[in-house]
Amino acid sequence: IISDKHIDTSSLTTAFQENFYNTTSETYDVVSGLSAQIVGPSAALEGCKLRILGARAQNLVTDDSVVVAVESFINEIVPGTWVEQFCMLVSDLPHEVDLHVFSQPVNVPTSLALKSKDATPAEYALRSSGYAKSIIEVISETFPDVHIKDWYTPFVGISNHAVLSLVSRLLAALYTSALLTP
Repeated sequence: IISDKHIDTSSLTTAFQENFYNTTSETYDVVSGLSAQIVGPSAALEGCKLRILGARAQNLVTDDSVVVAVESFINEIVPGTWVEQFCMLVSDLPHEVDLHVFSQPVNVPTSLALKSKDATPAEYALRSSGYAKSIIEVISETFPDVHIKDWYTPFVGISNHAVLSLVSRLLAALYTSALLTP
């Protein structure tokens, strides 16, 4: 599992173990090289691909390993309404499986998204993929008592783990179907 240190990947392991009983997992924090705060689904998918390529280039995983990358991103879905979602990409080179899913969007307070956006200089080199300051950084600065791995609960009443669990189960099911489809 390729992710960053702020994302709890235990739900991914559980979801794949439900479908593939002998599954073991290791989690690696591999930098995508994109902005601190990814904006938009296309940039998130690119971030997943870059994380997987980085893990393979660093020999953290072999080409015959099934690799899952996770990237969180924010998106302004309509003017003034910001959400965060997760993008997950599974890459299985031997079986030629490369598929991705997106989680249910979770509302982000507009003020937090705008703080992230406003902290990004116009000349920021990675601006095409997002912002210089992540939502996690903004939340940590603004609400120091909020646990960064579960900031959803105090803001929207559902845990990060619940959202990740659902999308992880979806990805594992789709991957299983892809392996069974000739």
